Amino acid sequence: MVFLLHKFAKLENHHHHHDPPQSEELQASLQAFRSEVSKFIDQLALDLKPGSEILSLSWIEKCLELLSITIKALANLAVDIDYPMSVWEVDSIEGYLSYSLCLLDLFNSISSSFSRLEQARLSLSHGLALLEKNSPSSATGHHLKAIQPGCFSTKFGEEFYTESDKARFFSGKEWVVHEAVKEIKSIGFWVCGVLLSGLCTDAKPYMELKKMAGEFDGSSILTLDSKISEGEVKQNPILKEVKEVNDALAELLVASDEVKHEATKELQTKLHVFEKLCDVVKAKVDDVFSKVMAQRTELIDCFQVRKQN
Repeated sequence: MVFLLHKFAKLENHHHHHDPPQSEELQASLQAFRSEVSKFIDQLALDLKPGSEILSLSWIEKCLELLSITIKALANLAVDIDYPMSVWEVDSIEGYLSYSLCLLDLFNSISSSFSRLEQARLSLSHGLALLEKNSPSSATGHHLKAIQPGCFSTKFGEEFYTESDKARFFSGKEWVVHEAVKEIKSIGFWVCGVLLSGLCTDAKPYMELKKMAGEFDGSSILTLDSKISEGEVKQNPILKEVKEVNDALAELLVASDEVKHEATKELQTKLHVFEKLCDVVKAKVDDVFSKVMAQRTELIDCFQVRKQN
């Protein structure tokens, strides 16, 4: 696809304009786009709770809704300025396709992380079942183990983020699209970084994606990001629900016979809540994945039609 886009760029004899955007109408349209997105970001900031609850699955599910809003807002913006994807210039096409490809890969990493957590949850549930059948040694030896941090090894910077650092100049509607794509890129990387750090109990995804997004400089997500202490994310990015399961398990493993039944019920409850919230977030991830894929496919189809013509 990158090769085709470069070939298409040569056929188009594409040039950048050095004229700064002058239309007040275009600036107003971009501002409306940013307002639509920042309104939801402000609400997310208000919903934040202190401590590790920042990384609760219920709150992260709301963050994923922000990605859906950016997809819709970009489509609305294209209509508002009468600049559909079918007439985007090559730089905008390349920029969005590069971002969306990276985002889809992030979603795959998120899905893999959920699979690992699901396996750990199933093992704990099986261990509880054995415990209830009076097989304590088998349960504690093989299944009743705390959910462990995951492994994060995807090299996004090397494999997916290949945008040139050279200065580029945009004008008119192309400038509006460029600024909008830059904004949704920051938001997408922030949401995925926070979610992956929580799922992996590892600050690396958040820190890498924040660096790739230019520290979210100039983005409306910076306000929300500033409410998350970097020190806290580095030291304790564990999901609230994972911590509650592990704490309940620790209580069970040291419980006396008198309170072991209640401790078991408490762990079962925490596992049930964890399972339900995981299902909700996974469904949201799948939904956003489908929306990104649909928008990406639309852009590729537009490009192919133009190339044939």
